[in-house]
Amino acid sequence: MPDIKPTPEMLIRRFSLQPHIENGAFVERHYENAEAGRAESGLIYYYVAPDELTQFHVIDCDEYWCYVAGSPLDIWLLDPDGTLSVQRLGIAEGCEPAVFVRRGVAFASRHTGAPEEGTFLSCVTVPRFSYEGFRMFDREEMIACCPQTAAFYE
Repeated sequence: MPDIKPTPEMLIRRFSLQPHIENGAFVERHYENAEAGRAESGLIYYYVAPDELTQFHVIDCDEYWCYVAGSPLDIWLLDPDGTLSVQRLGIAEGCEPAVFVRRGVAFASRHTGAPEEGTFLSCVTVPRFSYEGFRMFDREEMIACCPQTAAFYE
């Protein structure tokens, strides 16, 4: 099987990716139809470019980050109790091909792989993502809340 090294141009064109508010680029690909109210689940494709990071944010749904291709990606997780952890998404040694983020956990991602290749992944939310349940944090707010997150921005 050939090694797929996604480029931003190839992925943007192939999947019609658009800039994301957190950084990176995405497209919503699927969501369960809901008779009334919020759909039970949703799926996006997401690309994080080399040397890019996504902003810390919290959502009101569970989210599964699933590796598709490219370099590993570190996902930083800050639990409501203040516990900070880092999980590496990918298939290389020390990585997991899927990372689970529980609702209410503040999280961000940081590209840590080869400088010439990004990371392509899919994210599944349960229930479907909603901007009403989304909050993004700026750098100063995160460091004030948890000084250990300063290392994320270095």
